[in-house]
Amino acid sequence: MARKKRKLTKKQRELRKKLYWSLLAVLIVFVFGYTIGKNGIDKEKWQETIDSWETRMTEWWNQNKKENTAEPSPASIRFLDVGQGSATLLQSKDGTTILIDTGRYDDKEKRILQYLDRYVGTGGKIDLLIFTHNDADHIGFGDQILSYYHVKEVWMNGIDATTKVYERVLDAVSDSGAVYAEPKAGEEKQIGPFHLQVLNPVPDFTSDQNDNSISAKIEVNNTALMVTGDAASVVEKNILKKNRSLESTFLLLGHHGSKYSSSSEWIRAVHPDIAIYSAGEQNVYGHPSPEMLDRVAAFQIPVYGTDKNGTISILIDESGSYHVETEKGEGNDEDGTG
Repeated sequence: MARKKRKLTKKQRELRKKLYWSLLAVLIVFVFGYTIGKNGIDKEKWQETIDSWETRMTEWWNQNKKENTAEPSPASIRFLDVGQGSATLLQSKDGTTILIDTGRYDDKEKRILQYLDRYVGTGGKIDLLIFTHNDADHIGFGDQILSYYHVKEVWMNGIDATTKVYERVLDAVSDSGAVYAEPKAGEEKQIGPFHLQVLNPVPDFTSDQNDNSISAKIEVNNTALMVTGDAASVVEKNILKKNRSLESTFLLLGHHGSKYSSSSEWIRAVHPDIAIYSAGEQNVYGHPSPEMLDRVAAFQIPVYGTDKNGTISILIDESGSYHVETEKGEGNDEDGTG
């Protein structure tokens, strides 16, 4: 994928505006001080004032530049094998960690906790925990993760559920002290080297839990991952109407590979190098559906699934070159360049 010129986020635009106004203020002080200094005001005192302003502005700019940019760092995306549920772990070498969904509540092996202990470390830090929506196969171990790990920020879609699993997660969010947000389409966020562009939900578009799934394009090291939770093709169509730049290196196929998600139009727009689905072996839902697999095959895109391949790991270097590794099963490992 060719490197794209990234648009400034809202926060970056605000910082740039503040910088312009601050520099203008410094210039005015300088001119004013120089002018009245010629007329008898203590020039040394005015020079000290100007030097102080310049020092503070330099410190301010360096601090904000550091906060809002990130050097490329080797990264990984792991689609964890949690059975008929979903959990995706993104990490960079600098320690930044994002977890998207937390598996199915009735997984007796508690596989997601085993994976997190391995890759994050028991009691380790998770910078952002995203629950795409509040179905029990996506928030299943959310309460335990919030209790066992240091979660800094939580995203949810804001659509209530009636399950006890959901109630436990809400209580855990409240007890955790994590920052809580309900992002909407159009919002952006930079977390370490990861840049997140939220594409869904849209206010008042639908009340359906699945179709209010938090959907996002996540960029790192000149590659991108597209995730849509359990959103159906009607949501994909709405996103297509409002966004031009959807092309992504990796596509997590919607709703575990359901025939009602991952339309041909969506696949064409995202144009992934690799497609992945998360589903349990011999699940009762028939995921992944033959119809969806046929649509992906028509574009000659390699497909990986957690039911056949176990956990699927994509290792990305600073330049955007990547390598795919699988725990088991069918399919050859892939190499590519983002």
